[in-house]
Amino acid sequence: MLSKTLFKKIWRKHKNIYPKIGILNGSIYSPLREYKCRRSWTHVTASMWYKELTRIFKNKKLKKIRLIPASEINDSFSIIINPFGDNFPEEDIKLHKTFYSICAFIKNGGLFVCTGGSFWAHQNTIASESEEVVFIKTRDGLQLLKDSLFFKEFGVETTGNIPGTEIEEPLQVSVYQNDNDISSFGKIIDGNIRVKRFRATTSRSSDYIPIIRELNDESFPLVLIRYGDGFIIHAGMHLTSVQSTEFKLLVKTIENLVNSNFGRL
Repeated sequence: MLSKTLFKKIWRKHKNIYPKIGILNGSIYSPLREYKCRRSWTHVTASMWYKELTRIFKNKKLKKIRLIPASEINDSFSIIINPFGDNFPEEDIKLHKTFYSICAFIKNGGLFVCTGGSFWAHQNTIASESEEVVFIKTRDGLQLLKDSLFFKEFGVETTGNIPGTEIEEPLQVSVYQNDNDISSFGKIIDGNIRVKRFRATTSRSSDYIPIIRELNDESFPLVLIRYGDGFIIHAGMHLTSVQSTEFKLLVKTIENLVNSNFGRL
C-alpha cells in the first residue's frame, strides 16, 4: 500500500502549472461521424461530467476543461476522465492502440479516472454501435476480471465475478475514512455513508492508496493506483446519477486533489 507522501513525490509533472482536464467524449476522432460509445455501470454522461466540473472550478486559474476524442489523449492534460464505466472508445481493437495511449499518459505522470468499475470492454466507435469485452484468456469457459487486459497491465484486483461466491453487485456497503485518509485527501465523507459497491479494489491489488474504505477494510471503493509516474483514480462504485452519493464522493476527491496539488483554485 502506498503512502500519500509518496503520491506527492511521484506526481510532480504538472506541479507548477494549473491543471488541464480532459473528459473523453466517447468518440475516437469525431462524435459527428461515429457511433456513440455505450456507457456501462454508470448513468453519468460526459456532458454531465463537464457541467459539474466547470461548476466546481469556476476560477479562471483552472487552465481548461475539455471534452476530447480518444485521439487527443496526450501529456498536455493533468487529468483525463473516462465517463463510460466498464467501456471506452478503442481505435484498434486488435492492437489496443487507445488502451496503450492511456497507459502512456498515466506512466508519464497523468491522473486517469476510471468510473463505475474498470474498463473491461472496448468499442471501436467508427465501426460498431456496441462494445465487446476483452480478456487475455478464459478459464474453463469463465471470463475472470483478473484475466482482463486492465488487470494484467495495472494489477487491480476487484470485488465481484469471483467463482464460488454468491455475492452480486452492485452491493450496498458502509464506507468510512480513517485519520490518515482524511489527512491525505481531506474529509470526503460526512456522517454515516453507504455506497453501491461495484468492482471495488481489494487488498490483493498492488501499489494502491485508499481514499475511502468499506467497513472492516474488506474493500476500497475509491483508491489511487500507481502506474509509472502517474496514477489511476479507481472508482469501484455504481454511479447512478449526478445526485448520487457515489458521484459526489468521486467529484469531491477530484476537487480535493486539484486544490491540494495545484493550489486552491
